[in-house]
Amino acid sequence: MNSMSISKLIFFLLGIAALLFMALLLGTQELGQALSRVSPLAVAVLFTLQLSTLLVSAWIWHFLLNRKSSITFSAVFLVNQAAGLIESLTPSVKFGGEAAKVYLFRQRTGQAYQELAGTLFVHKFLTMTPFVLLCLVLVLPSFFMFELPVYFYVALAVLTAMCAGLGLLCYGKDGEERKASPLQDPLEKSVPGRLEYLKKLPSRVAVFLQQSRLAASRLLSTRQLLAAMLVSLLIWVFYPIKVYLACTFLGLEVHPLIIGLATLFAYMVSMVPLLPGGLGTYEGTMALFFTIGGLTPAEGLAVSLLSRLTTFWFPLFISALSCLALSRTSPLLPEQSGIQEKQQAKQTL
Repeated sequence: MNSMSISKLIFFLLGIAALLFMALLLGTQELGQALSRVSPLAVAVLFTLQLSTLLVSAWIWHFLLNRKSSITFSAVFLVNQAAGLIESLTPSVKFGGEAAKVYLFRQRTGQAYQELAGTLFVHKFLTMTPFVLLCLVLVLPSFFMFELPVYFYVALAVLTAMCAGLGLLCYGKDGEERKASPLQDPLEKSVPGRLEYLKKLPSRVAVFLQQSRLAASRLLSTRQLLAAMLVSLLIWVFYPIKVYLACTFLGLEVHPLIIGLATLFAYMVSMVPLLPGGLGTYEGTMALFFTIGGLTPAEGLAVSLLSRLTTFWFPLFISALSCLALSRTSPLLPEQSGIQEKQQAKQTL
């Protein structure tokens, strides 16, 4: 086990330790009483809804990838879930998981890295925009009904700016010029030395980014973009619904707006690269937010734990199985023997 794997394991254990500390701090007895109300049938219902969400999420990737290549839905689902394992174990705002997706999808589609990066940009825009819109829809009435913390508005403003920047990256004002120009090959295919390569790295990165923007702008028509965005919106709507069901199964009554805000804000906070999968930050944020709706901190933590069992631990189990299935046919990460693949990645830059 290398040092990077050890550090990931340590961060993961720290996240679990943070959860145990919160449970001890808020009262294990009250927490246990709340969770004891949940039946196995209720858990099965939540797992079924989450599995449906995972399948629809994989469909979006399948839809985007098949614009330029041919790949089966089962392969997309396995890759998406296998990369989800890296996302869950790495505190890096999902960058590690997205890089793994690009590498694995390249293995199975043969697309160039800049084309896959363009697809990644579009996918991020498709998933972030509905999330921001849903947050704004919930915030407007809540502004007059509840006293929300200031950092909620700050986080929403930052996320909105990031989404707008991503939209400009994919569909900026020079989009028509990019659509009219051909997708060019990268700069020089051979690099005489390491120093020379480092000197030319900024220009290579600029070319790679420009080609990725070109690939992104050409990927979908306006109608296809709106249709995929609607599917993404439905995925995000289902997350507050699952939390609402968790509250119902626990016998707790909470205002629907509080449920929506607590769910979405918990996801916003969990994007901050502190601990793997947002462990601790998601649960703590949701528990704190539910106190605004009249729940005790222990009851709020019970809701967040049941929600995370559905949306984090259950998908993590599926991701582990997906990794095992993929590893039987091909390596999940570049090996030392795969020097040619690494050189191709450098040449693309």
